[in-house]
Amino acid sequence: MSVQSNLHKLVDLAKEKSSDRRRELLREVTDHFFDDIPSAGSATHSQYDNVLSRLAEETAQDAREELAERFAGTDAAPHGLVMQLARDVIEVAAPILKSSNTLSEDDLLSLAEEKGQSHLRVITQRENVPESVSETIIRRGTDETVASLVKNAGARLSRKAFETITERAETSTALHEPLVNRKEMPADLLNDMMAVVETRLRHRILDRFDGIDPEELQKAMEASHARLEARLGNDKDADEAKRYINAMKLRRQLDSALVIKLMREKQTMRCAAGLAVLAETDLGTAKRALESPSIDPLCLICKAGGLDRSLFVTLSVLRNAGKGDALRDAREYGRIFDELSEREAQRALRFMLLRKKAEAA
Repeated sequence: MSVQSNLHKLVDLAKEKSSDRRRELLREVTDHFFDDIPSAGSATHSQYDNVLSRLAEETAQDAREELAERFAGTDAAPHGLVMQLARDVIEVAAPILKSSNTLSEDDLLSLAEEKGQSHLRVITQRENVPESVSETIIRRGTDETVASLVKNAGARLSRKAFETITERAETSTALHEPLVNRKEMPADLLNDMMAVVETRLRHRILDRFDGIDPEELQKAMEASHARLEARLGNDKDADEAKRYINAMKLRRQLDSALVIKLMREKQTMRCAAGLAVLAETDLGTAKRALESPSIDPLCLICKAGGLDRSLFVTLSVLRNAGKGDALRDAREYGRIFDELSEREAQRALRFMLLRKKAEAA
């Protein structure tokens, strides 16, 4: 059967109501393509592209799924057909988006800009995801989509991309583990996450720090501190909070009761500034711990800073007010505080102190 004869049959198929007949012809043309794959760019290759694209438009979804599976694994797949299938429903598009080498970087960028989350998530699973495509996915994707991207070692991520995702992770637990597990994750950005991740992930960060040259680690901690402080540098609320807490300290009115009062009144920035002074850490770390989805960072700061168990429990209950059973939660928070050993807290504090030294410099 020649390609030209298939083109002529399209005229008859326009009048044909049988989906089985269309499916049969689509499979037949596809078989002939693979029996003698034409050279890319040739007139015959272009004819196949036109014929297959037209047939696919008027064929049932399950037949298009079969077509996508067959063409996903060949570099000689007609470009127009591949793009048509990639824009189809996700059940059809998935094998093309995940495996087709016919899709260029520009094609992937176009698809990443125009399609929804299901298509984006499949693109994140490609063996190689170009840096430009990764940046588009980070900008448009949900946390779950971005987490899928970070999990893929074949996805290229720029330094800027890592910074963007790390900042986003402050309010998204879905991004914590993928970032901590990512081999290329910069040490200073890992330190940024110390104040937001749960205990088991903090252990992984500390284990990775143990394998880093001390001088290199020192530089990473200083870079982390400088960046986090810079984010608050132009924040008028942060400046006001620091002035307020300094004034309370001079009046000898800075204590746990004041910090609790500020939390109860939802003055989060002032509360964070007070907590930072009491725990001898910086405002950025304290604020992120108060706002983190996980309770573990706040526990670490309070335990490592030598603060009372009751302060941690009260702050935790106030932080989650209206989200559960306060009495039951208070017992659980107390258990978490008691189970965090001084040694473990001090080990984490060792890295916090590096940041304090940078602040004092």
